[in-house]
Amino acid sequence: MSSRVLLLDIEGTVCPIAFVKEVLFPFFSGKVPSLVSSGEPAVEELLTQFPQDKQQCLQEYILELVDRDIKDPVLKQLQGHVWAQGYEQGEIKAPVYRDAIELIRRGGEVYIYSSGSVKAQKLLFGHVADPDSDRRLDLQPFIRGYFDINTSGKKTEAESYRRILKDMGREARDVLFISDNELELDAASEAGLNTLLAVRPGNAPISSNKGYEIVKDYSAL
Repeated sequence: MSSRVLLLDIEGTVCPIAFVKEVLFPFFSGKVPSLVSSGEPAVEELLTQFPQDKQQCLQEYILELVDRDIKDPVLKQLQGHVWAQGYEQGEIKAPVYRDAIELIRRGGEVYIYSSGSVKAQKLLFGHVADPDSDRRLDLQPFIRGYFDINTSGKKTEAESYRRILKDMGREARDVLFISDNELELDAASEAGLNTLLAVRPGNAPISSNKGYEIVKDYSAL
């Protein structure tokens, strides 16, 4: 495959899917009570963007969104705010796969597309756990750009990938999208991108037989 540009998903693709559900989500949920009552201007501005009929029960509403893994744009921004503090205080490091670290470092033109906010993406790649030590790695210098549901739209819609191509200034045939989600690959394929289905430890079993080429290790890419 001769694609010159990589567009990478995050959870289940470059880091374990459990990191988000078992580390990031619980970390955020534990901060929600103090967050709602913090009075911090940046937080208050986000909270007012939730539906008016939920303003009297914000804590319960936010936790419900997290539990149901709802891709709410306001929630994603709020999570990014909380995770920023966790990363910066050393409470969180992202367990990016060793071969994914190597791929990003040598990949040339690498872009990220995740349902998590661009802010959260930058925090993750700026605070990567070094697989060989206790140090923190910063992969941001190797990444050309970031896309999320606010900048580009839902990952299961072909139009989102067309927007990304336009922002990149690239033709679809030049871009390889790697994800563990077949619905996302469907949308990317419809937009003309090359695709690979990531199969990593802990990912859900492949639910269909759509014929996507599988990648289990990025060393050969």
